[in-house]
Amino acid sequence: MWCTRLLPLRLMVFAALAAAPAHLSAEPQAPTKEQSADATLATSFVGKSYDDELEIEGWTDLGGGLVSAPIFVRQYQREDGTFLVLTSRQVSKETSASPPSFQVVDSLIVRPPQSGVEFSIACVQGQDETLKFMGEAKGDEEQEWWSDVRRAWEISLDTGKISTAKAKDIRCTNVSWGQ
Repeated sequence: MWCTRLLPLRLMVFAALAAAPAHLSAEPQAPTKEQSADATLATSFVGKSYDDELEIEGWTDLGGGLVSAPIFVRQYQREDGTFLVLTSRQVSKETSASPPSFQVVDSLIVRPPQSGVEFSIACVQGQDETLKFMGEAKGDEEQEWWSDVRRAWEISLDTGKISTAKAKDIRCTNVSWGQ
């Protein structure tokens, strides 16, 4: 008897799978040469030490800042709209004789978001105001914070490592706010 109750559900699932676009197949898609090159580039920075700022040829430095001492985040963008995010640990403070020193602990490549969606490295979750999240978000241009977050990443306050995060309760600053 329970089999006959599940038959309509099975038919609906089968119909949905049959109508699904080919790109939604269960087989993972192989990365393109460009994606592989970007991943190699991003991971090549992990472990790199630098003083004050890190210039990357072909990428515009969009800025960044302190996540939580001693972890910092920095965002770069390439002409095609791809983002590179580096997290670093401060290894020495600025002195009168030398600038601060950092070591890159993790990296993230983010493809250009779809139209109307912006990538932000300044996101928070819930009532915690620590800017330890990044996300792709959209919203009203008149709002400072956007809560329609499509994808999100979290920066570990202990290690600086970047991991994917659920977008629930995350809000990101409108990157155009105040410009």
